[in-house]
This record gives sequence, structure tokens and C-alpha cells, in this order.
Amino acid sequence: MRQIKIPYHSDSSYYYERIRHLDWPVFIDSCFQPERPKNPLVRYDLLTGQPFKKIIEKDGCSVLLSRDDEKTSSLDPSVLLKKEMENLQINDSSLPFTGGAIGFLAYEKNNVSSKNTLIPKFHFGIYDWAITVDHFKSEAFIVSAEMDSNTLAIINDLLIRLSEKKLPYQSHKFLCKSSLFSKSLFREYEKNFKQVNKYLIAGDCYQVNLSLKWQVETEGDSWDFYKKFRSINQSPFMAYLAYDNFEILSGSPERFITCEGHDVITRPIKGTKPRGSSKDEDIKNKDILINSKKDQAENLMIVDLLRNDLGINCETGSISVEELFKLEIYPNVYHLVSTISGKLKKDSTVFDLFFDAFPGGSITGAPKKRAMEVIDELENHARDFYCGSVAIFSFNNRMDSNIGIRSMVHKDNLMHIYSGGGLTIASDAQDEYAEIMQKLGNIQKTIEYFNGQL
Repeated sequence: MRQIKIPYHSDSSYYYERIRHLDWPVFIDSCFQPERPKNPLVRYDLLTGQPFKKIIEKDGCSVLLSRDDEKTSSLDPSVLLKKEMENLQINDSSLPFTGGAIGFLAYEKNNVSSKNTLIPKFHFGIYDWAITVDHFKSEAFIVSAEMDSNTLAIINDLLIRLSEKKLPYQSHKFLCKSSLFSKSLFREYEKNFKQVNKYLIAGDCYQVNLSLKWQVETEGDSWDFYKKFRSINQSPFMAYLAYDNFEILSGSPERFITCEGHDVITRPIKGTKPRGSSKDEDIKNKDILINSKKDQAENLMIVDLLRNDLGINCETGSISVEELFKLEIYPNVYHLVSTISGKLKKDSTVFDLFFDAFPGGSITGAPKKRAMEVIDELENHARDFYCGSVAIFSFNNRMDSNIGIRSMVHKDNLMHIYSGGGLTIASDAQDEYAEIMQKLGNIQKTIEYFNGQL
């Protein structure tokens, strides 16, 4: 394994602007802020491009693309990815990523639905190299598994780009041509809310996550939008992934599953209150959330669901709840977060762990299967990346992933934007709709910046 030390920059967008010319560039972004207290969730950023293999879902089939070859497979793309990666597991390192697979799953990947999706349900590149940024040590490295013959040329070119003083990227003014809130969707939401309530009363489910979708017409490069968005949003599981004809802009505050060695962790978010407009209101909202029996009950339902999901691939008796209802603070909201851990079975892999638990229970409801059926029945839109996941499978057998909330798809000069929340029998339609709007606060601020309202 090759490891080259490079100059450290606290703003990792510096590195992205030097690799964004490559094919399928990705930026796994902890959104580090130097002025904020150290947080173990906000330590590493990963950036790479030019995968030497690609695995995508296309027209219901799996397609494996290499430099000069394209093969269609009858295998599920998750099985194909596992097979390809198991042939390449080669190194032992304490770094979070030493090359490997990075990509995303759409929410619909494990869901039987007739809805047309904007983007593929499965999209992964296998990358031979990466820039790894350690914000705790103020260090940055180029790391390579040295399996692709093109890697040396990529690294040499990158070293030149990193040494140049002139900015390689010139901003082209991004425009949002409408406001996110120019159209109220409350009537649509209320109708679906009432139907969910009937299912809850009947005992079909005890929690259902219901979402809405907006579109904003745009002009320009979505990287400009993402740079501004990350400065406002400041969440630890953000990502920007640029593909052939669309981009994923993830502002996620939520980790789905991570695994290091045999140590497994998931961190569901359930319970939200807005930040106050004054200090007194801020303290009041925080206290309301901390003491909310309704939000605690919602969180506990999802904790139990995820304990069951992890139990498929974790050792019996190893699963425990490390933190329950911990308050986390973000620029626009407070959240309740719980942490569940387990030990991976010896005969299970990180791929089994991730794909068997997908999609995350915090954004479906419980029981998961019936909640997903209700979602598919009531929501008019495909969720696409929303409630899907960005996932990282490293050659050193580490895995990490997020939940695709606070996230957008940019395609054909349209920004597709989604938001939702969990409903229980104690939910109120007006309150839940207001919470959906609050969760969109940072996206709305970014849109306002690019349509001249700020």
C-alpha cells in the first residue's frame, strides 16, 4: 500500500476542487469546523475519483463496468459488489479508507415498487486511491492500494495540482429560480396523515415515516450550491457525489451503520425540535425535546427495530444500547440520538450487515415491511436517494454509511428535495408538517442565497 503525505487544509473542499475533473468524483464530508469542539464523528474526510470498476443497477439488471469492458450479470448488484470486493481485500491499516467501494443505494433498492426513479437504485465505484484527511492530527495523505495501472499517473497529476497556487476551479454563478416554499403541500400531507392514522389505529403499524417532495428549477453547477450548503448545514455525515448526469448532495446528520473489525454501531435519530430564535426560546425547545415522552417513545421503537436488524448478522447476546435519547445540537434543530452496538458474526461480512439492514428503520417505521408498504401506497413520489444511503466499503474491511436525509438529487437543472418524519398514534398533522418544514431550514437558507433572497 502506498501512502504519501500532502499539505493539510482544514476545508476539504480545497481537495475536491483538485479532483473534480476525474470520473465519478466523490467527497465524503464530515464538515469539520476548526472553531468547534472536537467531535469523534467529525474527524475524517475522504475524497477520490476515477474508479477502476463500476457496478450499477440498470433496467433491473446488474452491470459491471471496467476500463474497456461491460458485463451484465444476473446477480443482484449487492451480491456482485460483495464478490468483486472480496477478491480485492488486501490490506491492514488503521485509516478509515485505503481504497475500496464508495457509492449509494436509493431507498427503493430493497423495496418492491412500481414508481419510476430518477436515478439508479444502486451505484458504486471501486476506487484504487483516496485522499484521507485527519482533522484531529491536521494531516492529509494520498493512499493507494496500487491495484490499478492508471493510479500512478492520477497521483502524479494530483501532486502537481496540489502544488499549484492558482485555483483550478472557477465558480459559475448557480441560480435557484424559485423558492422551496412557494407551494404548500399541507393538504396532500394531511390526506396521507389521516390514512396513516387509520393504519396505526388498526394495528397495522406503530410508526410510519411519511415524506413530501419539492422541486426547484436551477441553473449552473451544483458544486457551488453544495459548498454554501455545507457552510450552513454543518452535519457530520455529509457527502457530494458527482456522476455522469446527476449529483447527490447529502446533508445528513445521521450515521446508518459502521463496522470496524467486528465492532458494529448504528445511531438512529428520532425526535426533533427547532432551534429557538432567542436564547430563552432555544433553551425552552431543548428542554421540551429532552422531556418529550412522545419523542422518546418514537426513538425507542426504532431502537428495538434496529436491534432486530443488527441481530441478523451480530453475535447473539452482543447487542447493547450504549446511549438512549442523547441530545445532539445542529444549526437549525435539536435531535434525540441513540447508539446501539454489536459484534459481527464470524461468518457474516460487512456487506451482509449493511444490505440486510437496508433501508434504515429510522426512516421507514415499524414494523419495517408493513411501514414500507404503507409508504409506497401513499406517497406519490419515488424517494430516490432520500432515505437511501451513501456507503463506504474499504479494502481494510471497514465500512461506514449514512442515512440520506436532508439530502437532494440534482438532475437536468432541477433540484429534487425531500423531507419527512415519523408518525405515531400520538402525532398531530399540523405539528408534524411544521417539523418537516423545520428540517428543511438549512436547505431553504441555501436556496434563498442562490435566488437572491439573502
